[in-house]
Amino acid sequence: MINRQPAIHIPAISQWDEKINIKLSGFAPGESVEIAAEVNDEADVNWRSRAVFQADDAGEVDPAMTMPLEGTYRVKDQMGLFWSMKAADPTCAFQKKSARPSVFNIEVKQNGNILLRKKIKRLIISETIIREEVNAHGVAGTFFRPRSVEHPPVVIVLGGSDGGLDETTAGMLSNSGYAALALPYFQYGDLPKKLIEIPLEYFQKALAWLLEQDGLNHERIGIFGRSKGGELALLIGSHFPGIRFVISHVGGGIVFQGVGLKRLRQTSSWSVGGSPLPYAPLPFFSFSLLGKWLKQKIKRQPQCYLDAYQHALRHVTEEHPSIIKAERIQGPVLLTSSTDDMVWPSAHMSEMVIERLKKHRFPHFFKHVCLKQAGHHIRPPYFPTTARNSTNIVYGGGTEADALASEAFWRELLQFLKDVVE
Repeated sequence: MINRQPAIHIPAISQWDEKINIKLSGFAPGESVEIAAEVNDEADVNWRSRAVFQADDAGEVDPAMTMPLEGTYRVKDQMGLFWSMKAADPTCAFQKKSARPSVFNIEVKQNGNILLRKKIKRLIISETIIREEVNAHGVAGTFFRPRSVEHPPVVIVLGGSDGGLDETTAGMLSNSGYAALALPYFQYGDLPKKLIEIPLEYFQKALAWLLEQDGLNHERIGIFGRSKGGELALLIGSHFPGIRFVISHVGGGIVFQGVGLKRLRQTSSWSVGGSPLPYAPLPFFSFSLLGKWLKQKIKRQPQCYLDAYQHALRHVTEEHPSIIKAERIQGPVLLTSSTDDMVWPSAHMSEMVIERLKKHRFPHFFKHVCLKQAGHHIRPPYFPTTARNSTNIVYGGGTEADALASEAFWRELLQFLKDVVE
């Protein structure tokens, strides 16, 4: 008789964007076995996933090679237990903004009984990264510097209209050899409370602070922005020649009105010299859009803003003053977008930027990567992608499509950075 001893094989510590595999051994061929994963996010919301597999002829389970019989995902994917995690409340988005590690509980079950347990740690930054909190000359944020790289290129990382400080993307970029400044611009510390007439001079101060730091490659300072931050990244790149490359993720090349205003008042999101920049207003007073908004409000449904932005774009002619002059950017440009973005038409707006660069014979490399069937809420890989909306906003996309898009987005971003800094 064969003496089988079930065992679980998984790295105890890994980087957040690192693919890992949870393999099992010691089962009888054909036996059903369940793997479950659990983690609490930074809002202390519990997230869970599960998948049931059939052991192969050797009594092993390898999720990289086998499709689950049932579970929170149903495709062959070794990271499926991570991106398919769900919260009890379907309106919850996974809250992870700090560079602190997260601890996942992995359980192996059979017939409802727990056979094996293991805790694993997923890291945003490795031990080789220096994390420095910045609060100088009116600039706030977190700076990540890789110890192992001499004179690393620098990426300024901007979040979107959710505001605050998000260290995750900047921290993960630092693991790949880049110095990265996670730079909030509203709803953080003494910064403005709303995304209204944010002065571009603030970002000029951040750039000046970086130029004061020793040991960096000051000729390779670029900027990354997500969503509303993608709009901002293109705007900053077009204003400040010290920015040598730009990445706009699910963003657009048009200045829209500020976020968080009462609907009777409108002004720009950004300002220069104390004056608001020209902007495209959202037509909330359109009869059809107002009726749709009121219906969603009464039913307490999350808002879909796509129609409003599409309606606004009809009035943005080729030389409208709200269009960002992306052709002034002093280096390569990468745009990433999603075809099922329900927040705003990031794919169409990114293509508008591409057409403008072509028309003006932009001398640097530029590329638009459109992520098929994905929504607006695309983060670096292996965050849960199960949230279709928050309590306030509809994102679009689908769980599996967003998971694939997150991997593709991160791969394209890292390749772009590797190409532009060499």
